Amino acid sequence: MSLDDNPDNRKVSIPQTIWILGLVSFFSNSAAVVITALTPEFVINVLGSTPAAVGYIRGLSESISYLVKLFSGVFSDWLGKRKVLILIGYLCAAFTKPMFAISKGLGLYVTAQFLERITNGLRDTPRDALIADCAPREVKGDSYGIRNSFAYVGSLVGSVACVFILASCTGDSSESIRLVYWIASIPIFLSVLLIYFCIKEPTGIARLKDRKGFPIKMSDVKQLGSKFWYYMLICFIFMCSRYSEAFLALRAKEIGLSLKYVPLILAVMYLFNAPTSKIVGSWSDRHERKIFLAFGFCMMMASCMIMALATEIWHVFVGAAIYGIHWGATQGTFYAMVTDYSPPQIKGTSIGIFNLVYSAGICVSNVLMGELWTRHGADVALTVNGAITFVAAVGIMFVKQNPKDKVEVK
Repeated sequence: MSLDDNPDNRKVSIPQTIWILGLVSFFSNSAAVVITALTPEFVINVLGSTPAAVGYIRGLSESISYLVKLFSGVFSDWLGKRKVLILIGYLCAAFTKPMFAISKGLGLYVTAQFLERITNGLRDTPRDALIADCAPREVKGDSYGIRNSFAYVGSLVGSVACVFILASCTGDSSESIRLVYWIASIPIFLSVLLIYFCIKEPTGIARLKDRKGFPIKMSDVKQLGSKFWYYMLICFIFMCSRYSEAFLALRAKEIGLSLKYVPLILAVMYLFNAPTSKIVGSWSDRHERKIFLAFGFCMMMASCMIMALATEIWHVFVGAAIYGIHWGATQGTFYAMVTDYSPPQIKGTSIGIFNLVYSAGICVSNVLMGELWTRHGADVALTVNGAITFVAAVGIMFVKQNPKDKVEVK
């Protein structure tokens, strides 16, 4: 897609809704990142479990989240409205954060993690579909990049704030982490207020509510075409290597980084993540998106190798920075490319299908990482993930050019 497709050759502006969604993600992610950063320490040293448990908790909870994203996408297409689902999702997330703080055993912690991820799934697909509804074709990748950049900057700010709070605490690690969890509830409520008062849905969203029978027809799905399904296969392979950022924190702790500085690992990741997302989002509107996905896959491979061979703290910081570049280059591009293939009446559904594929791969990746880490050590686990990423990097180069023609609702 090129800006030259604009017949008047005018600069297309980013809609206000995109910026508001960016601010929502900023506040939301500033709270969510502390859960990710402190999960290994809390699960292993406070609740007395193992790295394998971290893998199962993160893998299964993320999988449930992306499974919910499939149904929330279908439902938002049927309803023809996105805002109500986004609002409910963020509101429910605000009430799950205190559950982490009061957890005394693994049961309540796992319940909180699963509920938090379910609410994440409820809101994310309608949010991404709303971006597709609002963003002009010429700035679609840029719009996803902006939203992701705000999210990553929020994660960066949350990570740094977490370091300061932990450093100022004088109690044991358990009480310090619980305090951070309580504080993390505040930004989520700010997100809820922004959604309720500032977001307006565009008129004319394709709606399937009035169709007879099941709203999503097989004819709709067939319009996605074989190119889309091959793309889904490559996405699945790659997601089988994309482990949770919690393992970055665990690796840093193993190398010898003090708990109060562990969130800095994620801060470095997001420091490189945010600008990469914005730059790649803009560039992907002018060039083939698969080039940027291939670049991101290669960065993931490099990160896995550096983390596997790490013997010093600075090695882990370098690996986290490259991991951040990989995430920034791929995450928004994944969704922009999905909507390139999607007929307008099933944008939410096509994003939901991608999220289902994502969920299956993430589950495999985190469970595999946790088990290999526990049984054979971090170096073996990270090397295996690097090998899987290599297969995906080769496969993505055979993805066909995104179709430009969109099918109208009949």
